[in-house]
Amino acid sequence: MGSELNDAALPYQARISVQRYFEVSLLFMVGASFLTLALTGRLDAVSMLLFSAGFGVKLWSCVRGGWFCRFESATVTWLALGYLAFFALDFAFLEPGPGAGVRLLGAAIHLILFSLLVEIFSARRYRDYAAMAVLSFLVILVSAVLTVGSFYLVGLALYVLFSISTFVSFEVKQGIDRSGRIAPGPFKSRELNRIALEKSLGAMALALALGIALLASAFFFIIPRIHTLYFSPLGLPPRSVTGFSENVSLGGSGSLAQSSQVEMRVKVDGNPRRFRGMLWRGAVLGRFTGKVWYSGRAGLRRLSAAPPGRYAIEPREDWEPTSSRLLRYQVLLAPLPADVLFLAARPRDIVGRFSAVAIDQADAVYTPGREFAPAFYSAVSDTTLPPVSKLRLAGSDYPAHIRQDDLSLPPLDPRIAMLARQVAKQAANNYDRAQAIDRYLRRNFAYTLEPTGISPQHPLSSFLFVARKGYCSYFASAMAVMLRSLGIPSRLVSGFRNGVYNQVGGDFIVRADDAHSWVEAYFPPYGWVPFDPTPATPAGLADQPVSGIDAYLDAANLFWSEWIIHYDFAHQAALAQRANRDSEWLRGEGRTAFRWFQAAGARWTSQSVKGLIGHKALLGMILLLASMIVLVRGNRRFAMGRLRLRAAIRSRRPASPGKQRDATVVYGQFLKLLSARGYERNPSQTPQEFAASLPDSALSPAALEFTRLYNSLRFGRPGRPCGGLGELVKLLSRLVRAHR
Repeated sequence: MGSELNDAALPYQARISVQRYFEVSLLFMVGASFLTLALTGRLDAVSMLLFSAGFGVKLWSCVRGGWFCRFESATVTWLALGYLAFFALDFAFLEPGPGAGVRLLGAAIHLILFSLLVEIFSARRYRDYAAMAVLSFLVILVSAVLTVGSFYLVGLALYVLFSISTFVSFEVKQGIDRSGRIAPGPFKSRELNRIALEKSLGAMALALALGIALLASAFFFIIPRIHTLYFSPLGLPPRSVTGFSENVSLGGSGSLAQSSQVEMRVKVDGNPRRFRGMLWRGAVLGRFTGKVWYSGRAGLRRLSAAPPGRYAIEPREDWEPTSSRLLRYQVLLAPLPADVLFLAARPRDIVGRFSAVAIDQADAVYTPGREFAPAFYSAVSDTTLPPVSKLRLAGSDYPAHIRQDDLSLPPLDPRIAMLARQVAKQAANNYDRAQAIDRYLRRNFAYTLEPTGISPQHPLSSFLFVARKGYCSYFASAMAVMLRSLGIPSRLVSGFRNGVYNQVGGDFIVRADDAHSWVEAYFPPYGWVPFDPTPATPAGLADQPVSGIDAYLDAANLFWSEWIIHYDFAHQAALAQRANRDSEWLRGEGRTAFRWFQAAGARWTSQSVKGLIGHKALLGMILLLASMIVLVRGNRRFAMGRLRLRAAIRSRRPASPGKQRDATVVYGQFLKLLSARGYERNPSQTPQEFAASLPDSALSPAALEFTRLYNSLRFGRPGRPCGGLGELVKLLSRLVRAHR
């Protein structure tokens, strides 16, 4: 990075004017990278505390101009050797994680932070500064792997700003070190020179950062995007989600924890009221062991993609078509430990950046290989339900795979089947039987996240006959088993409720505690119909909109996720179409405004001409007066000012502040006269000093007398007679005549 210069080779002024600013900028660059990493939420408390303490001590010493707490080379060597052993221990035992890749990433983060701290306390040479800059950049890259949140933008913006400040000040420092001398400053004080230099460097860094931000934003939206997720399995480990899983287990001990983590954001086209009460289907679970519901993904087949990433899903041939009620929406899906897509009702069309899309016999849609990665996709779903009158006439001619998968039951408590027959005994058809069981569970059981009295060996029977309270998995399991015991095909669906609506962002916010399980029953030839036997809970109300600052924060996160994280060619095309429409609208509005101004200008011109013709005498007087003003202002001797001053002299009134200003005008003419003869007054000179400095013996006495009269009138008492003003004008006139 260039030749190095010992600190003792330059005076102290060089170190405080550039060196301190450079080191503080470098420290702030490192601090911005650490802040970005901390905002990911993936850094442990011990690492945050240790690095923050060390960084604070070094920053304080640097600002105070001290050089204590600096490691020697031998100390750095022993620290590095000692940490190699700790790194192996950290990777093998201390770092938590589901796999070797995640543990290696965590241990590597600790190694980078340790190296940064060592460099902070040992940096003396250019290569040490370069190492600090490279390590801070590695921290920024790691932060990008660990998060897709909008807080990353804050840290990255600060890092870019301080990086520019560091590199600019480094160039200044390097130039001073290579030249071996100090450039003179505009001030005599070393402190003032340092402050001026730091202000200039800070302003330059801020201006460059803003320019880079503008250019980067333009390039970001113009350059074609390529979407890759190479490091997503490392940066986004699995998270447990309340209620959602591809396997639903019953009989677990303890309460079900809740989380407000945002899992989905759904933007809808059209009136959001059409989506009220919507259930977002995820995994369809058709196989039951008595304790666990799971999906066998039977009949899984891959869908062929049409540009640009469009996957069409044809309706099943064995289902009788009904009138379509199509809904269009876009989904921003957070990283989940599953490869399922959440869709409304019967999906018909999906558009997204996926390497593969597959669908099973239960119409559950999967994207193989996408676990732990965020996703953005748009979809069209048919939410039409057959009329109740037709469902009541549905028969029992079930396909073979339905009988095999969705009617089978393991050995269960016989009281469950007896209860189902008792609840549905008055129903005359399968649809009414399903409705009767749904009502029974809603009205006679309570919802709770902390069920008690549930037996791990017999969870379903203990829920129905002992506890009589539980969460959605128990309600859905009870209804599905009771329907199967009556010969009605049924299955569980695991997904999400609708969440809450944000009017600012125009999206539904679906959180982890909106995860839900419900039931689908089969009615040939119309297909599967959803039932939700879980009683309503305050946490499940989806009609309460988000308000206040939360609405704006969520709208900002939505914009970040859709237009930054998931910005792709489809977004570019939509943006170009919108820009084209907006430009057409602006051109149309501009043409309309121009025609209006043109017509208004023609009307005003016509009216003005008519008015001028009707007032010719007044127009002539105005033109004559304007000509006189131009002639007077063009007079080099300012005749108008002299007339005004002579009138003041004849009036014999005491001088006022206004007359003192007239004296200033006269003195200005005096300075112009001397300037024409080559005598310029220095701004630091007083009028008396300027008059005494004139070398011309013929001009000097008159100038001294004029200056004495001017000072007496300008800075004297207000009650002084204004004869002094007349004297001043007369003396100026004599000077003008004598020195033409």
